[in-house]
Amino acid sequence: MHKGRRLLKSKLHLGLQLSAHSFLSYTTTLHTSHKHIMKFSSVLFSISVFVLSALAQTTETLSYDSTYDNGSLSLSSVACSDGANGLQTKGYTTLGSLPTFPNVGGVYTVTGWNSAACGACYNVTYGDKSVAILAVDVSKTGFTVSETAMNTLTGGLAVELGRVDATATQVDASVCGL
Repeated sequence: MHKGRRLLKSKLHLGLQLSAHSFLSYTTTLHTSHKHIMKFSSVLFSISVFVLSALAQTTETLSYDSTYDNGSLSLSSVACSDGANGLQTKGYTTLGSLPTFPNVGGVYTVTGWNSAACGACYNVTYGDKSVAILAVDVSKTGFTVSETAMNTLTGGLAVELGRVDATATQVDASVCGL
């Protein structure tokens, strides 16, 4: 009977050792797989952010209208005047009272009076220069900004160039001081 117990104990001990070894091996494999999954997830996330940023950036036409250079122009004269989405409801009264003036203008996303896009802010780039443009009015195509804003982007060539292609990315309204 003693010998039988010893054999049973020995088998039990060997079984526990094998079970422990299998568990450690499985745990190590699981941990290693988890590390690879985490690395893959991080890479996938980074690629997604890059792709979404690239998709958010568009190429639009940019032209000027010197009406937007008039700091005393009442906001009642533009689409983003009053109404729930208007700039007057935020306490602004003239173009000159806006934090980004003279970097203001009409933007293709503003569809009319009280548009949800009123007050949207865009980082507009032409060549190596960028400005934050505040959407205050409708533009049939792209951006129609103050002559001053276009001169900033084109190195003083707004009148000479008339219309250019620029890249634009919508950014948080706080970039435009709202």
